[in-house]
Amino acid sequence: MANPFKDLGELQRDIETYLRRNRTAMYNNSKRISDFFEMACYNNIVRFYENNDYEVSLKNLKNNKFVYKTTTAGNPENYSYFEVKRKVGNIDLIFEIRHNINVQSFHTNDTFTTPDICIIKPNSILIDTTFYANATRYFYIKNRSLISFCEVKNFNPYPELLFSYIGIVNELRPYLLTLRRSTNNKHIASSLMISGKSNSHTDRIIANLQSRYHINILCDLFNIGGVTFGRNSFRRVKTV
Repeated sequence: MANPFKDLGELQRDIETYLRRNRTAMYNNSKRISDFFEMACYNNIVRFYENNDYEVSLKNLKNNKFVYKTTTAGNPENYSYFEVKRKVGNIDLIFEIRHNINVQSFHTNDTFTTPDICIIKPNSILIDTTFYANATRYFYIKNRSLISFCEVKNFNPYPELLFSYIGIVNELRPYLLTLRRSTNNKHIASSLMISGKSNSHTDRIIANLQSRYHINILCDLFNIGGVTFGRNSFRRVKTV
């Protein structure tokens, strides 16, 4: 089994190269390898939208630096994000690619979970001052403002991880649990992004889940992340 843990310096260089191409710099707010892998996956989602003819722009820079939100806590206004825009006829379709945003359940209004990466409608983040007993502000989006989401795991894939991801899909986007065709809307379908390489058993599970559900399970992204989201292969990724 391949080691999923890439050299921290190499991963940081990958992130900085991408942001340098976008004329900004990375604010180094994390030293954990899992956070850097999450940043790399976030950048790959942005590449997916670039390759699908979206115009990409950086938003909410801090001192001309891009600040990743690598924590589930905190005010989203203190962090940067990417905006993606695509013209359809005379209409500009605009979306935000956000990091660690609390999302309302599809089934109930008072429960939430926090995917690692979300594609959301613009200006949709709300504040609730009654969520906590001490009136601390809770930042979230309504379920209808969620376009798609991705979970990022810096592990080698294993059965319990794969099956637990299906539970998150059921909570946020249960209609993906029926097999659908990819669409021309060109939003990435809900995806589980894993750093490590799968073995023969998890390969069978992944093939089975992807044949039943309209989801992506992407493994070995430390080694082939650039290929998976590159111009020659990104169309293999399911869309919604």
